[in-house]
Order: sequence, then structure tokens, then C-alpha cells
Amino acid sequence: MTIEIREIDPSDEAALRAWWEVGAAATAERPGHPWPRWEVSRTALPADNPERDTVFLGAFDGDRMVASALLLAPVQENLHTAVLDVYVPPPRRRDGLGTLLLAEGESRATALGRTTLQAEGYVPPGETGPAEQFALARGFVVASREGFKELALASYAARRPALVASVGSRANDYTVVTFDTVCPDEHVESFGRLLGMLISEIPLGDLDLEDSEWTPERLRAAEQRQVDIGRHVLTALAIAPDGSVAGSSDVRVNDADPTHGQVGITLVDPAHRGHRLGLALKVATHDLLVATYPQCATVDTCNAEVNTHMNAVNEALGYRSIETLLELQKVL
Repeated sequence: MTIEIREIDPSDEAALRAWWEVGAAATAERPGHPWPRWEVSRTALPADNPERDTVFLGAFDGDRMVASALLLAPVQENLHTAVLDVYVPPPRRRDGLGTLLLAEGESRATALGRTTLQAEGYVPPGETGPAEQFALARGFVVASREGFKELALASYAARRPALVASVGSRANDYTVVTFDTVCPDEHVESFGRLLGMLISEIPLGDLDLEDSEWTPERLRAAEQRQVDIGRHVLTALAIAPDGSVAGSSDVRVNDADPTHGQVGITLVDPAHRGHRLGLALKVATHDLLVATYPQCATVDTCNAEVNTHMNAVNEALGYRSIETLLELQKVL
């Protein structure tokens, strides 16, 4: 067997579709919604991204792609890092395809000057699995463990009255502002300041990441990309009495698949914690989701296992663990 690793041109729709089908086959055994629909990917994957460069790789047995990989290289900060995801369908596992794709990804990351390679692996809750064993055997360490959770929105509807009562009057000094993707002009600068705190404020375990700076220009560029690919970032901001953004949360939905959403970022400024703002913002975004996309049935989210506060909030909303996400890291 002679396997050839080739780079895939995402503007070649037939080649991209073949790459997508390999990933779909490799993730089909996982619970929930582990792989986006083709209608989502065919728009999002080829689109320019102001935050990172992307390389699509395929492992070919003759003319047939039998495994694939995705290399992501940040271009705004964390220029010492790259992220590599490898996809091998079950019938071709233990054929050495993952090892070949990993070696190619490491080589390309090194050529870009990256010294830290990061990856993700998924295992059943509380268990290990082939993804973890493969990574550890090839020099990765588990830098963080996160609970991957899913919410049935029917369950959220039943819980909502109790959630609102739980927030009570503790958030009364704050105003909640909601929007679809594009932040109101009067909040852009303060919203960017809050986003810049994300890396330092969320539990990262041993992940080697640095803070970012979100200028109004960068924020608007990121918003425009979401608009261009048909992704709606349904966002709630908590506005403090002085007019600053004290907290934010969002849920993301694609036009091409409005039946499923994903929680993006939830963050409350440390100076404003203790007012149940995290829960208030989550209720606001989930309410906006239900009102905007009544056909949406499920939402997923992911939080570090050590983030006990946010895990408790998500449990109250009705989220239930379906997998453990392993944040993997290797020094090149």
C-alpha cells in the first residue's frame, strides 16, 4: 500500500466534498452533532478567515481519499501555535494513516515557525479511548479536560421559569442588550475589551495560549466573516450602570442548519461577578435562539471540568454530558 499525502484546494468543491465525507465517516460514531452538514461546510470552509490560515490535507490510496487532516495557524496572536485535527474512518484505522497525517502536519507547522502543536480528541465521559491513546503514544499530553454537553431545547423551556427566578433581582442594576452578530456601535469598544480578557479568565489547564487584543476593526472583520458564511451569533451583553460591557454570552446558528446551535463564548468581567450575570445572559441568548429559530432542537457547549461555576450554570439550564473533550498539546 502506497499512501500519498496531498494538500486539498478548498475552492475545488469536488475535492472539498471528498475531504468532508472522510471527516463525516470518521466522526459518525460519536454522539450529538460532531460534524457540520455539507451545506454549512461548503460555504464556511473555503471562506477567508482573518483570524487564521488553514491547510486541508488528504491521505490518498491511489485516487481515493481515505483519511484527512486540518491544520490551523493563528495569524493575530499565539503565533507559536498551530492546531491539527486528524480524521480516519473506522475501516482504515491502524493502517498508519493517522501517523502519516500527523507527521505531515507537524512538518508544515514547523515550517511556519510554530513550536507548539495543539489538537482535540473525544472520548466517552469518564473513560479513555483510541484518540487519547494515539495522541499520548506520539508525544502529546492532555493539557485540559472539558465536558462536551448537549441541551434539548424542550428541556430548557420546562426549566426556564425556575432559571428566571434564580436570577431574581441580583442583576437588576444591569441592562441586557441582545443582537444578531453585529454589535451595536456604542458597545463595540467595551465589548472588545471584554473579549481581550478571555484567555486569562477561563480555565485553560496547561494550554500554552496568550491574551488577544480585540480592536473595533478586528471585531468588525470577524463579524463580517460570520455574516458572509451565513452564521448568526446570537449575543447578549450585560451593560453595567456606567455603560461598560460587564459580560457576554452567545449561541451560534447557521442558516444552512437551523436545527442545531452551539454556545460560543460566555464571559463575565471579574469586577462584576456575583450578580448571576452568567445565568442571566445564558437565559437571554437561549430565549433569543428559541424566538428566532423555533425549529432549533438542540444546542451544545463545552467547558473545562474544573470550571465548576459554569458547569453548574449549564446543568441548571438542562445540559447533559455526552463526551469528554481532550485538549492535547505537544512541543515540536
